[in-house]
Amino acid sequence: MLGSALLITEKIWHKKINQEVLFLSFVFLSFGLGALRYSVKDFHEPLVPLSAGVVVSEPEQRENTTRFVLRTDNGEKVLVNTDLYSPVQYGNRVEVKGKLGKPAIIDDGIGRPFDYGKYLSKDDIYFSLNFTEVKVLSGDRGNAIKQALLKIKRSFVGKTKEILAEPYASLLSSLIVSGKEAMPKDILEEFRRAGIIHIVVLSGYNITVIAEFMRKMLENFFLLVRLRVSPRLVATASILGIILFVFMTGAEATVVRAALMVLVVIAAQMLGRAYSAPRALLVAAFLMILHNPKILVFDPSFQLSFLATCALIYIVPIVEKYLKIVPEKWSLRMTVATTLATQVTVLPLLVYSMGEVSLVSLPANILVLPIIPVTMLVGFMATLIAYVSSILALPFFYIAHFLLAWILGVSGVFGNLSFASVTVPSIPIWLIAIIYLAIVIFVRRTQNFVPHSAN
Repeated sequence: MLGSALLITEKIWHKKINQEVLFLSFVFLSFGLGALRYSVKDFHEPLVPLSAGVVVSEPEQRENTTRFVLRTDNGEKVLVNTDLYSPVQYGNRVEVKGKLGKPAIIDDGIGRPFDYGKYLSKDDIYFSLNFTEVKVLSGDRGNAIKQALLKIKRSFVGKTKEILAEPYASLLSSLIVSGKEAMPKDILEEFRRAGIIHIVVLSGYNITVIAEFMRKMLENFFLLVRLRVSPRLVATASILGIILFVFMTGAEATVVRAALMVLVVIAAQMLGRAYSAPRALLVAAFLMILHNPKILVFDPSFQLSFLATCALIYIVPIVEKYLKIVPEKWSLRMTVATTLATQVTVLPLLVYSMGEVSLVSLPANILVLPIIPVTMLVGFMATLIAYVSSILALPFFYIAHFLLAWILGVSGVFGNLSFASVTVPSIPIWLIAIIYLAIVIFVRRTQNFVPHSAN
């Protein structure tokens, strides 16, 4: 109302609208609409969940339990924890019986409580059910396309376990389709302490590799069958493939953000338009926040993913200029610059939210990141060929095994060092804001600095 009043008053009083008034009006309008959108998302009339409903998420096997989201017959969503070997699947209609409660605040013991209820509320989940007995009543009540995609995913994960032993199979599945849910807890802890946990969370890096592979695979397929198709058809098929992949992996915030940016790249190429990474990031973030404004505050993965992408766009080119001593061979300089830039950018938020910092992330990332695309490609090819013949897949299988063993070895060595990570005392949010403001000012001044000529 204030923004609209400013515009109307300025128009009536001065017969025109000055830029300053227009900007201020848009600020008020944006904040007002944002507050309204958040209120709409946050509005919830609490209802006691009924005991029957449909499984609306892919069940995840954790350390001792199987976890899934149940939409009950009265519309409430419930996070259900049941037996580890429960046969429940996405789309099943089930009847549940357990201990109903509301997600509480989790105390981590270092003064940084985590509001699990707020975190789940971004997905409209306000209840949890523990020690649950689940009775499957019927199946095929979910989305048919999503069911088919999840079936392909389960088949792929199962095939990796046939050709690779654990934990190599879980690591390969995590890199390509499953994310960190497929990894054992102790190995995840090693990855976290070594500072390379981001490679198994289906980050933007993984999505970019998969999208590029998908595009090249489609181009080679059309050439193989001798079909003359336009680049737009290949791009359209790539876009469709990426969208299906996002749904298959669960549409987490990091995956959606990366996929939206990749889709913008493909669309720009298809339409012959220039591509702007900052604008693509801004559009992706705006669309995601418009759809679900709670991820801006209650989803750490979205926050970290956004900051890491900003680092890739703005800070990596600056850092790379100061790394002339690092050779470019095997993309070593770019790997070091990327690791340093992203670590510096996400560090304040990590310290504020988690209170733990990895001291060995730089060498660990340098040793691991260059081989991730090759590992994903070889592992995918090994699994794909194994559907035809396990014998033909052997060469790819041995290469994938060696690369996965290297990644696990690096995480094991660095993650088990006594000084691998340190706990940082709690710091106020205003200090984090000042740090990021300083980073923004530094980047702006560096970009605007033009050195004078020698003469």
